[in-house]
Amino acid sequence: MYRPLLFTHADDAMTAPVLGGTAWLDALTPWPTSIHGHALLHLASFPAAFIRSHVAGLYIAPGLSISVFTPYITSGEQRFEEVMDQGGRVVVHWSGHEPRDSPCAPIGPLRICAGMALSEGETPHGTSKIGGRPYWLQDDESEDQAFVLQFDDFDLDKAAPTHQGILIGGMGYLLLDRNIPSPSMDCGRFVVQTT
Repeated sequence: MYRPLLFTHADDAMTAPVLGGTAWLDALTPWPTSIHGHALLHLASFPAAFIRSHVAGLYIAPGLSISVFTPYITSGEQRFEEVMDQGGRVVVHWSGHEPRDSPCAPIGPLRICAGMALSEGETPHGTSKIGGRPYWLQDDESEDQAFVLQFDDFDLDKAAPTHQGILIGGMGYLLLDRNIPSPSMDCGRFVVQTT
């Protein structure tokens, strides 16, 4: 079972799943950068409770937030290299007291909602979703981390038309360690695959 992800206009709140907006990183957490030193785009943030309620078998300490960042350069050869070679960054952190200003032009913000639970195969293979099985992700990509959710570039293009091609026409997968007791910059990955 999985739930499709829906994007609606909403406030950028630290207690809700959000696409884009500002990141609620605590003061000790540096803003992630790409392999070429570019500031990464804040793609989404999720309270631990949201992920735990939709993905079985994970322990994420209460009160933690998961923020996902991805390379986003509007043009040039480095754009594809950064997305395909590095993918994104996952930061698990305590929420700061106020949002951090993004060094990049932010998306939205848009509220992320989980739709009605569906069985695998009830919708086309190119859907943003939480839970279930990843579409097209190769087994060796998971490195024994749990699949949490996927973003489809087509869905993101519709939701965030100011940031076309965030995933360069492909799919982005959030993978997390199964046990996350404290903040970390090394307990998850955001893998981007495209054809």
